[in-house]
This record gives sequence, C-alpha cells and structure tokens, in this order.
Amino acid sequence: MTFGCTDLDKSGFGVDFGQFSDIKAWLSHWFDHTTLINEDDPELPLFRELHDKQILDLRVLPNVSMERTAEFVFDYVDTWIRKQTNNRSFLIEVECRENDKNAATYRPS
Repeated sequence: MTFGCTDLDKSGFGVDFGQFSDIKAWLSHWFDHTTLINEDDPELPLFRELHDKQILDLRVLPNVSMERTAEFVFDYVDTWIRKQTNNRSFLIEVECRENDKNAATYRPS
C-alpha cells in the first residue's frame, strides 16, 4: 500500500502505522488462511458446505482476480484511512500478490 497526505500530523507522520490494528484484523479476516471464491462460481454451494463443515474458511467476492482484489482492498483501506485522519491521509495504490509471478496494482484514475 502506498499512502499520501495533504499535511503531516502533530507527530510529523503522514500515516501512523502503529494505529493499523483494525486494518491488520480486516486483512487477516479476508486473506489469512482463507479460500476466496467468485460469487458466480458454479461450485459455490460445495464451497459453502465445506465452510459449514469447517473444512475451509470461505470468503466470497464479486471477483477474486488479483486486479479486483487489489481494488477491493483499496476501497476499504482508503475509506478507513480518510475517516481516521479526517481526509488528511489517503491511499494512492495497492499491490496484491498471489505468488512471486502473479501480482496486480490498483491505482484509481
């Protein structure tokens, strides 16, 4: 994640990363040892059944491509940081990595 700000806070920070426990918890909920599935996946009922049986921890998104996942993270974190800083700080871009060869960066135009 790349952040920007209009000015620094009283401690001289653009973004105080020590205040990110909410973001860390949100990211962990969505991405730490979870299974991401598109909402239109034809096997979604099976994945829900596996989730109900606690075989996997299912998360359903409109689209789980790296590009759309980066956009999903961007939308949440940008809204959060703007609220926390009264619009003083904002998100510029988010890079998501599936592995060493597959990544995407989302930066709104």
